[in-house]
Amino acid sequence: MKNLFKALFTFAIVATTFTSCMKKDNTDYDAINLEEDKRVDALLTEQKILIEAYVNSGFENSGFENPVEDTVLHRLSFLGKTVKRGIWYEERSVPTDNSYEYRLNDNGTTVIWPKVKIKYTATLLDGTPVQSDEAGSDYTFSNPNLNVMNNVWVYAFFPYSIRFNGNDEIIGGLTKDGLKKGSIFRMVTPSYWAFDTRTNIKDIPADSPLIYEFEVLAIE
Repeated sequence: MKNLFKALFTFAIVATTFTSCMKKDNTDYDAINLEEDKRVDALLTEQKILIEAYVNSGFENSGFENPVEDTVLHRLSFLGKTVKRGIWYEERSVPTDNSYEYRLNDNGTTVIWPKVKIKYTATLLDGTPVQSDEAGSDYTFSNPNLNVMNNVWVYAFFPYSIRFNGNDEIIGGLTKDGLKKGSIFRMVTPSYWAFDTRTNIKDIPADSPLIYEFEVLAIE
């Protein structure tokens, strides 16, 4: 099982073919996918400059003391290249309870989604707040709120790999053990892993990199 994310947490993208309603599909899907890979490559390249300038601007401007660059790579198959995901992050506190264990199902085919209670904030690079839950609420990855949760929530919470039947199955999370109760985690992400081109999210312009801070109050 190779890097499950983006596929696991890409919402409501289902291609259905109604063969009874069409004689022949002449759509060039390879060309469409190639154009999408080109778009993503250009987007990540452009936002890399903005994000690296932000994280290197010092604590007073970015809030990052010791930012770490994400090392997981993203394959652009139709473009024939591999690129960095472009995320930077910082673990700002150690967990107060390490008892939660991220696991795969009995067949090892999918992640068992946790339920979490968290506080979080999301801001634009210029510091504008766009989403927050400062009181703390329950969230579930198995039934996400599409206007709040996105791919980068998964990258933040899940570990890089999960042990299954003696093997380390790569999941693609940012940290070795994943977030636990008491974790405070700060990150900045390219828009592609957040809300991408969506224009229906209140206060968040399309193609906006975001800064997140999560505080885990409980996880089960």
